Amino acid sequence: MKDLALGREETPHLASTAMAVQSRFFVVTCFGLVFLNCLTFAYHFTGSTIFNVLSNSTSLLLISWSAYHVLTAKESSGFYKVFLMLACIFTGASYLVNFGSFELSDGLKLVSIYSFYVAGRSTPEQLHRFEKRCIYVLAALPLLFKVVGQTKVYIGIEYPDVFSYFPNTNTAALYFSALFFALSPWLGSKVLIAQFVNAAIMNRVGPALATIVAVGLWSFFPLRPQVFVALFLLAIASFGAYAVGALDRLITGLNAIALIWSLDPGTVARMSTKQLIDLTGTTDMSAFFRITHWTNIWQIYSSLGIGGILFGYGASQTGILTVLPLPPHNDYLRVLAEYGLLNAVVFIVFVFSIMFSLKERAAKTMYTVLLIYFLSENLIDNFTSMTLFFSYAGRFTSPKWSMAR
Repeated sequence: MKDLALGREETPHLASTAMAVQSRFFVVTCFGLVFLNCLTFAYHFTGSTIFNVLSNSTSLLLISWSAYHVLTAKESSGFYKVFLMLACIFTGASYLVNFGSFELSDGLKLVSIYSFYVAGRSTPEQLHRFEKRCIYVLAALPLLFKVVGQTKVYIGIEYPDVFSYFPNTNTAALYFSALFFALSPWLGSKVLIAQFVNAAIMNRVGPALATIVAVGLWSFFPLRPQVFVALFLLAIASFGAYAVGALDRLITGLNAIALIWSLDPGTVARMSTKQLIDLTGTTDMSAFFRITHWTNIWQIYSSLGIGGILFGYGASQTGILTVLPLPPHNDYLRVLAEYGLLNAVVFIVFVFSIMFSLKERAAKTMYTVLLIYFLSENLIDNFTSMTLFFSYAGRFTSPKWSMAR
């Protein structure tokens, strides 16, 4: 009887402990990301691999932290847990089909996107000031690094566009976009102004175009009479610009891309930059290399058997199989080719269902920047950015989010 009584007394204590752990998901996650980025800072500042090992270990702990919340959550997220389950099954199948040609850490990064989302959706606790401070620290760390030192990790001609401890300004732009997304409940529409500044400072076409399209898209919806007037005026302005030759450069670029598309990827890969410039009449090579690389990836993927079509040719194998030793620079294509059709369907339905579930315009716009940006970059590899985007997206789409605020 005494044991039973003790059991009854301990149950509320255990329940309150579980509740306390559940209510600290975002606080612990944000602190973990700060610690992770401090280790990354130290790794790039010193070149010592011990900091890299510690940062990877921290990433694994954060993934485990999200998995714990998925398993113990009391909030109903059954629809999205199905996505997580399917992603685990199909990624595991891809690993087995491509055994020996599959980077397990990449597969874990992909699956963790679903895990962080479900964990965030299952724990829509109130915003905590400590989270905000952590996000500000995350913003300050790369800026501080840029002032005090240069990376000892990203060196050589393969990294011509390093920003702080990021391999390029595209990655840096994504990182700050993720911070603005997480800050959107505090800052509201001000994050959109900050995002335009972010895109301007990084001076890259990808983030700038993604920002303009995302802001424009959600400015049009819901449809209002003013929207149709704006579209009519835009059509007139576009016709006028074409008539006076203002669009000639754009048309030349599109024609050049069409020409590159018609060539064999191997032929383009063997051409020098000067030959490409002479052939196309433009010095903008990034679009050409993306088009030829995507074509090469599609040729390889579409020639696979049914097993390859369904489960891809293996995580992180694109740079090995294609003519250009590069990752895909398109995450939708990457998931399709490396993980297979089944994974691609789950991924696309998952990420777009989140977009339509977000209610607040600033958060929806910043998340749409990510979805557009997926078309031209390798973003899934960016652990901090993906963790922030999808854990906070889970919180913002939770049915209890508005009550928690």
